[in-house]
Amino acid sequence: MTVRINPVARDEESAAFFDGAAVGEFRLLRRRSTGEYLDPRTVPDPDDDLEWTAAAGTGTVVSWSVVHKRARDGGEPERVVVGIVELAEGPWWWCRLDADPDADLWQLPVRAVFVPSGPEPDHEKVPVFAPAEEADHAR
Repeated sequence: MTVRINPVARDEESAAFFDGAAVGEFRLLRRRSTGEYLDPRTVPDPDDDLEWTAAAGTGTVVSWSVVHKRARDGGEPERVVVGIVELAEGPWWWCRLDADPDADLWQLPVRAVFVPSGPEPDHEKVPVFAPAEEADHAR
């Protein structure tokens, strides 16, 4: 996989998520009382009874765009696919897609794969979503 990501480091609130990513497990926050998975942009209420739980790590693409990034070395610009995936559990996840920038990605089944966010040991692995068939073959 050739996806480049900016380095990401954990903090106290993201530690459980990155512990899962380190072992290839996609985790979401869920309310214990209702079983509801939280949208990743939700700011939890201090009174919520939440737990990190393993999710399927699968979904379908609901929207995407291609970003043209200037090459660092003056070479050809890089085309980066970013998008929104509706996770199997329901929440939408804004992410990088490891997909053909010229393809129609509407409703494409995808699966999370985890890539290092940087070269240093404290740079966390992060999920990138790839077409499910390709991700399954890469396992």
